[in-house]
Amino acid sequence: MIEAHRRSERRSLSASGTPSEDVSAIMSTKIVTAKANEKVNVALRTMVRHKIGSIIVVEKGKPIGILTERDVTTRIAKGQNLRTMAVKKAMSKPLVTVAPSMEIWKAVEQMVRNDIRRLPVIDGGKLVGMVTERDMLYWLVKVAYEPNMPEDLRKLLEARVQAHALAH
Repeated sequence: MIEAHRRSERRSLSASGTPSEDVSAIMSTKIVTAKANEKVNVALRTMVRHKIGSIIVVEKGKPIGILTERDVTTRIAKGQNLRTMAVKKAMSKPLVTVAPSMEIWKAVEQMVRNDIRRLPVIDGGKLVGMVTERDMLYWLVKVAYEPNMPEDLRKLLEARVQAHALAH
């Protein structure tokens, strides 16, 4: 009975007729951060070690930007030396964020409007998660197929979601 209730909640529709579910349902909660004064090469090693495509930049414990693969490749293409550059000089800013209570389709709009692939999730001024294009894709597939998702696809998505829990 509880599972049926949850399934119907996931399939509820907003006033516009789009599936309604909050960002908190699909966000990763294990977030990796780098200090603003840290060198880019140190942050990159952290990203490689954690198999992630971005790292949230913090100063005095507050998120102030994000260093992404795109930031790094753009700077390399421009011939900039990242080995000694501080993360705060290479990061993207200002940080575009969402609340955990935001509906997923509104977060998708934020990504499209800002041409970004990752959204840090902030609650009460505190970094609580990250939602990515991949999270949104998995959600979209789930919404498109429910309640009749093929079992092999369901298992594949569940495995990928688990593997992706930290990869942002």
